[in-house]
Amino acid sequence: MAKNRILSMIFISTIATIIVGCEKTPDIASPKCADLDKITNPVQKAELLKTCPRSGAAFKRSDKKIW
Repeated sequence: MAKNRILSMIFISTIATIIVGCEKTPDIASPKCADLDKITNPVQKAELLKTCPRSGAAFKRSDKKIW
């Protein structure tokens, strides 16, 4: 009886955690950063490039690490 109760509590808590985690949607970093590709003014674009963490579609390879 105690074993069934423990298993059911684990099952219920797991389902509750999954349901709560699924309701959250990721936020856009900044509406300005989302419109970075549409900006044609080079001064505004340079300012946004400094503040937006990941801008542009270009892939930048990181330095090779030697462990």
